Amino acid sequence: FRRVLFRSGIKSTAFIDDVLLPVGDAYRVVKTASYQSNSRADEVNELLRWLDRIDNIDWIPPAVAYFSRFYNDPESLVRFLKDLERLAAGQMILRSNVNERINRYAQLLSAIEKKENLYADDSALQLNPTEKKDILSTLDGNLYLEKKTRLLVLLRLDSELAKGQATYNYPTITVEHVLPQTPEPDSTWMKWFPTEQSRETWTHRIGNLLLLARPKNSQAQSFDFDVKKQKYFTSVKGVSNFALTTQVLAQTESTPNVVEKRQREALSHLTQVWRLS
Repeated sequence: FRRVLFRSGIKSTAFIDDVLLPVGDAYRVVKTASYQSNSRADEVNELLRWLDRIDNIDWIPPAVAYFSRFYNDPESLVRFLKDLERLAAGQMILRSNVNERINRYAQLLSAIEKKENLYADDSALQLNPTEKKDILSTLDGNLYLEKKTRLLVLLRLDSELAKGQATYNYPTITVEHVLPQTPEPDSTWMKWFPTEQSRETWTHRIGNLLLLARPKNSQAQSFDFDVKKQKYFTSVKGVSNFALTTQVLAQTESTPNVVEKRQREALSHLTQVWRLS
């Protein structure tokens, strides 16, 4: 530190007071989602918790850089974190590699330091039209097969359906199919989805998925819809833990038309959450 400070001409006390302590405080808050303020603290911490679900930590340096500069401006923090979570989630869904992420966040750090407009269309913080199109395409595909992203996407969707009132501190959360992956030949599922093509089209898409706060049960997964709702999709207390699952429990059937409607509604919610249109 002494050598760096000597070469830069910065006084030690100024470095500690103006650089080290603010950055250290920002890092602690970002890592623990423990922001405190008279306004919007809950929103800031909720966004930090969503960022903590990202499968990498490359988003942390720009978050720390921004917090160290705008710690006392909760309005600016909320706006920045909404777009940072959008960017980080988008990169996760697109499976951007480590070099792509590092380069993007390096550009964002530079923009923060230079006090550039982070909300301009060409900012490193913003998703470009191609990224938004590709994210939507992935979300509209066989999401269940995207093992590293499916839980994040469905939890984000569930939170939107629950109007942000849901909590997700369960020890186990599993992604489940409504239409089973291997329905029994004499089941209602085969009447509703009589062709292999119809089953291939819908089995792994969002409209056919829900969340459960319990381990998978391979025997129960192939139950007919009414039995499945009663014995498998319902918690011990008789009420589902997830808004996404409650949606399914309210239905009397799960035909291709029902699943397609759920698919459209899910994409609409996610498009709104992450501003993908």
